[in-house]
Amino acid sequence: QRAGRLLRVADGVVLGPTAPALAMRALAGLPQPFTTSQARQVLGTTRRIAIPLLELLDERGWTRRIDAGHREVVRG
Repeated sequence: QRAGRLLRVADGVVLGPTAPALAMRALAGLPQPFTTSQARQVLGTTRRIAIPLLELLDERGWTRRIDAGHREVVRG
């Protein structure tokens, strides 16, 4: 949901419009599949921000959740 130029990804979690693309660049550099913890570390953020961002990337089809702890970047 867009609020002006910001991207609301969850209650109380609002990111800049380029955040998903920037996150993808960082996540693509990780060994695949990656853990939520690895994603949080490479993105330099907290779980509170990382989880909704990863869920957004999953919804867009940019990443895929493999199991409770792992995701992978979907290669185009």
